[in-house]
Amino acid sequence: MTAIDPPGQPDRLAGDLEALARLHAPPPPLTDPLAIILWDNVGYLIPDERREALFHKLVDRVGLDAEALVAAPYEVLFDIAQRGGMRPEERVERLRAIGRLTLDAGGDLTAALRRAGPAKARALLKRFPTIADPGADKILLFSGLEVRPALESNGVRALVRLGHAVEGKSYANAYRSAIGALTSLGPPDRDRLIAAFQILRAHGQTLCKRSAPVCLSCPLDAACAHVVTKLL
Repeated sequence: MTAIDPPGQPDRLAGDLEALARLHAPPPPLTDPLAIILWDNVGYLIPDERREALFHKLVDRVGLDAEALVAAPYEVLFDIAQRGGMRPEERVERLRAIGRLTLDAGGDLTAALRRAGPAKARALLKRFPTIADPGADKILLFSGLEVRPALESNGVRALVRLGHAVEGKSYANAYRSAIGALTSLGPPDRDRLIAAFQILRAHGQTLCKRSAPVCLSCPLDAACAHVVTKLL
């Protein structure tokens, strides 16, 4: 086994996901690529409820439109950004950059990604603020442009602690290992993979937290590997 190979227990992983699905009920996901990027950039390290409020404020006051983002008055964008955590000036510039990059791609990001194909679509997405490979995986999956597993850090941590993935020497290694675990579940199914993303994220946020995990409230505590994570 290499440092990034998943332990390979798809039947147990499927059962664990079913158990967690009974515990967590995430809201319907965003599926528009531009909306997902704006959601991720509207705030920094803030709770989902606050992020949702800011996202809807942005939609109401500016709109999900690239030209509107670029043309929006600084005061409007700053008023929204300052409610989303530290360095609001940087977030204003990011919001405008998102608009400019979308216009450079033709104004319709979904259509541009569809025309580009998976590899070029990934490269295009990674030009946007805060979007690296994990973010591109999420956008391509949620928008239905590519059906392959995606995770964010809470989900990766949960899979490592449950013994379905190994941490390795970097977050990139842990991410690949966790993605490999989800890949082992069988033929890719978009709805199932989106559900796995959301359920594992919710579990990592609420019970399998980075510090002070609430293990005794977890239905998988008895079978959990309780792996100590350093990077996650």
